Amino acid sequence: MSLEVVSTEAGFLSYARRVLAFPLMIVVQLAASALGGIGFVLGSPPSLMIAGTALWLVWFAGLFWIALPSSDSLMARASRIVRIAGISAFALLMATGIFELVFVQVAARLDHSKLLNALHSTFSYNDATALCHQATDNLLEGRNPYSNANVVTALEISGGASDKITPRREGQFASVFPYPTPAQLDAVWKEAEADPAHPPPEIETRMNYPAGAFELPAPFFLAGIRDIRWVYFLYTVPALIAVVWLAPSKLRLPLAAVLLVGLTFWNSIAGGETGSLAFPFMLLGWVLARKHPYPSAAFMGMAVAIKQTAWFLMPFYLVLLLRTIGMRRTIAAGSLIAGVFVAANLPFMIRDPGLWINSMGAPMSEDFFPLGGGIISFVTSGLVSIKSPSIFTLAEGMVLGVGLAWYYANCRKYPHTGPVLAFFPLFFAWRSLWSYFFYIDVIVLSSVIIDEYGPRLERRKRLSEMKVRFRGGQREEVGGQVAGQQTS
Repeated sequence: MSLEVVSTEAGFLSYARRVLAFPLMIVVQLAASALGGIGFVLGSPPSLMIAGTALWLVWFAGLFWIALPSSDSLMARASRIVRIAGISAFALLMATGIFELVFVQVAARLDHSKLLNALHSTFSYNDATALCHQATDNLLEGRNPYSNANVVTALEISGGASDKITPRREGQFASVFPYPTPAQLDAVWKEAEADPAHPPPEIETRMNYPAGAFELPAPFFLAGIRDIRWVYFLYTVPALIAVVWLAPSKLRLPLAAVLLVGLTFWNSIAGGETGSLAFPFMLLGWVLARKHPYPSAAFMGMAVAIKQTAWFLMPFYLVLLLRTIGMRRTIAAGSLIAGVFVAANLPFMIRDPGLWINSMGAPMSEDFFPLGGGIISFVTSGLVSIKSPSIFTLAEGMVLGVGLAWYYANCRKYPHTGPVLAFFPLFFAWRSLWSYFFYIDVIVLSSVIIDEYGPRLERRKRLSEMKVRFRGGQREEVGGQVAGQQTS
């Protein structure tokens, strides 16, 4: 049974099987990040981190397969299994979400120090979030957010600790590999706290995101919302509501339900992951691309003006426009994106161009330690000793190039694979942080439902109406013939 065969008894389950597959992908994603995180914290056995990496690879493969239109008909061969697995995964995610909420409430009521410390470690500002908060304050007070960044004073907002900093391979960490121990990080953090005005070279202290990262929170800070995580939440919710509203009516409820149990991106918002601010703009930019290219380009422009990870999506977005709506409108949309980016960053580009350029390039140029859930886990787990990021940068670039070439040739047939191919190169990066991958599934799911299921359902509806009118016309014609015979 394909999408064209709509069963009123089974509702959306009979024609939108890929919706049921997404809870399974979220479970795989949670398991991958959990195994990788636990393995990184414990340091051994290496098998935990490698298992997490294997699950991330399964997740990418599964998400790519789900983005293919043929997966609906293929899943029809195991319709009952897909339904049971999808509903079970949904129930598990819902139960996990409820448990998280109850756990937070219990910890708060009992004032249990260990529980509260665990919550604080998981759901509190990291260094990037603290720097974005500080940058917003600096902007509102008339100071240059880039030249006045200081991670030590920034982390004071949330009672920052050594596990929230980003270490650099400098100073006493120059000979440390593959990552400093908690004791080494704590010693450096104490040194930083003793002299906050002069952070040690072992700690990354610069604001290295585009200006949108602190410009968009500014109105909320002026309105009295001082926790930047609430700002991320308040930008995300309207975008999700818009996506649900754009979905076909038959799929609005299941889409909303799947988004509700998307624990990875909700947890990332609660933890202050800075990509949470770029996510709603990437989401709207992608799902609106072909039908509303100019509003879409404005949203995509905001995404690339917030965080560099959105830059990976940009070439695939432009290829999608080029191959589906033509060169002229693609150039216009690209110009709009560039205009939004420049408008957001121009004051800082003019004020100190060297500082701005160095800040934008820091995530790629700084001598950071290897980290993440991709193939770098073979290094961070100690199984392989590669101390230079060059080979990983080369692999990342090659995967990006191959993916872009394949997408250019196939995007008309498989348009929803774009976000998967855009972020897959980060799986090969020196720093392939788990948080880089937390939003791709939502973008793919939303684009499949809006851009593929929506038009198919509309065509099915028009076909049904035409058949009804045709049959009605036949009845009238037959009735007229009979009446005429009787009269004669």
